[in-house]
Amino acid sequence: MAPLRLRHLHLPSIHPHYIPYRLASRVQEHLRRQHLDFKDGSAPDQPPPPTLLSFTPSPIYTLGRRQTAPLTQAEAVRLTAPLQIPGHGTADSQNGSSTGGVLIPPELIHSPRGGLTTYHGPGQVVLWPVLDLKSPSHKSFSVKCYARLLEETTIATLRSLFGIDAFTTDDPGVWVRVRRPIPSFTSPAQGRKPGEPGEEGEAGGDRDGGERAKIAALGVHLRRHVTALGTAINVAMPGPEVTDERVNPWARIVACGLAGRGVTSVAGETSVKGEVASASAASGGAGRERLVAGAWAGELARRIGLGAGGVEVVETGEVVRLMEALLLAAGGGGDETREERGYVERMREGI
Repeated sequence: MAPLRLRHLHLPSIHPHYIPYRLASRVQEHLRRQHLDFKDGSAPDQPPPPTLLSFTPSPIYTLGRRQTAPLTQAEAVRLTAPLQIPGHGTADSQNGSSTGGVLIPPELIHSPRGGLTTYHGPGQVVLWPVLDLKSPSHKSFSVKCYARLLEETTIATLRSLFGIDAFTTDDPGVWVRVRRPIPSFTSPAQGRKPGEPGEEGEAGGDRDGGERAKIAALGVHLRRHVTALGTAINVAMPGPEVTDERVNPWARIVACGLAGRGVTSVAGETSVKGEVASASAASGGAGRERLVAGAWAGELARRIGLGAGGVEVVETGEVVRLMEALLLAAGGGGDETREERGYVERMREGI
């Protein structure tokens, strides 16, 4: 029997065509259903392997379960106003310039994760492991230990690729210290009372004098110990010094309800290493996020006990065929899936 490996499905994007968040969720639910069917005894005797989905989505704001107050029409309009997305490798992709780029209106949806409002989009890599925390095939984890696993995997990846000294706090997520002032952004109503913690609680005091900024967010959903959602690493996004809402999606919200805490990215905190820049130039920017995702997959495989060579990278053509099959099974002809079908057609042409 072949050794168990972590299957890594990287859902492709080609600027300015990024995968719809709903389609990534569709793939995730398909993979999770395989685990749940096995636990029900309605699937083959062999348990499905642990899987990692990685992708860079089209711009979207997600509202967590603690978003108790509905958004007003004005707040919803503010969040979904077109956002300027620069092409990777252009000057404005790093400095937040409002010139150039394409305009994409963010989506706005509710998410099954806990917490308040957060953002996902270009310049970020989203990492969603789908695995059974109680599987006998690899290490098992409690919910708390699994959250720590995601954080430690992220910290190790940032250190090995970029030399970034990231850390955790009492709150979920991964943070870095920044040596520049973080402006205070106003936010749509988030159902939060004065003094109430945000999604991950208040960040508390800083270590060694620097202000904290979040470089990777965390949000987990479990169903009978089978995981969904995960973490999102900011690779190249506008930093807290960019206050223009047309180009900085974080300027429209108080991310995760943590007032006074900024959001930063790899590009904002360190010089990009040569191999990352080369990957970015070779693939129009998508290689940068994919490189981070590949390193993160290797760290995860090792930490769940699969050892060296514990990752099986699924070929892009197979990934696209899976998405096509899922859309076909969903009926694939109505307005609900039009954006998803358009994305898949572009990816098919691109590969």
